[in-house]
Amino acid sequence: MKNAPPLNVFVASTPLQLISCSEALHFYGCSREATLLIIARPDNRETEEQMALLAEALGWHGIETIYLKKRSFYLRLATVARNLARRTINRLFIGNKSSWIHEVFYRGFDSEQLIFVDDGLATVRYYHAIHDEGIASRISSGKKRLLSAMGIRIHRIVPDVIAFFTCFPLQSSNLVEVQVHDFPVFRGTFKTSVRDSDLTPLVGFLGQPFGGEDRLRQLRLQIQHVVERHPESPIVYFMHRKESRADLERALAGFPVDIRQAGRPIEVEVALSGETYIAFYSFASTALFTLKKIFPEIQMFQIDDSALSAKLPYYGEIVGMFNSVGVETTSL
Repeated sequence: MKNAPPLNVFVASTPLQLISCSEALHFYGCSREATLLIIARPDNRETEEQMALLAEALGWHGIETIYLKKRSFYLRLATVARNLARRTINRLFIGNKSSWIHEVFYRGFDSEQLIFVDDGLATVRYYHAIHDEGIASRISSGKKRLLSAMGIRIHRIVPDVIAFFTCFPLQSSNLVEVQVHDFPVFRGTFKTSVRDSDLTPLVGFLGQPFGGEDRLRQLRLQIQHVVERHPESPIVYFMHRKESRADLERALAGFPVDIRQAGRPIEVEVALSGETYIAFYSFASTALFTLKKIFPEIQMFQIDDSALSAKLPYYGEIVGMFNSVGVETTSL
């Protein structure tokens, strides 16, 4: 082990994090033989299946991959910790700054460079949190004792300057070093410009589990807005993996909407389905941003909903980022 080359370690729990890791793997020129991918406790079976699809499609086959599933999580984590303790880590790519599971890696293991990859809207929150309050630990004293018993000592101080590898137009500062990408690996892997013009053009709506008790009421108003703008077009509602079909069916009863659980990340669904989309809508799903960067020919609309916007931190900045890549704004 002492003569083994330094490792590049990637930690991801969601499809977007894994897509971002795939872009970083290419951008930083990480050797496949000295790379470790850790799939860290995805939240449900659908997420696991989507990540397995992405791992195969985006070139992770042949790269050592460790799955930390819920059932055997602590046992597998202890094994990973023993192995990493004997290796030098060159770059450590982290998908979720606020997850205590991911924090175990960036505070428990030394690395030459710590890099955060994209995690949707959370990326913007992470960016501001670093400037406003630093990075507070999410690991409780009880978990620290448990981890210590497993041989994992939470000891590392977060570097003074943290690197972000992101698709969002964030600015470098004295605390954050930003590297922006535009999905070259994804676009090169999937045929993002091929569409079947014989199929009926669709309008897509991107769901998200945001808004608390006002969410479903406002969602009806948003869908009504889309139906009025596209009275002749079939509308497809793409469920977020954390949404409930039963709740959506009750909330959207009476609207001509096809509710789908795509089974694969929306970016992959649009690339591979062969269907033609003339527009996508959402309140603030960052998939509007990623889809616009990957499929610039499709119109994207952010629905300005004042009842929900007051609840979303950095709403104005997020809308500004949407607009910067051509996402248009439409008001209820």
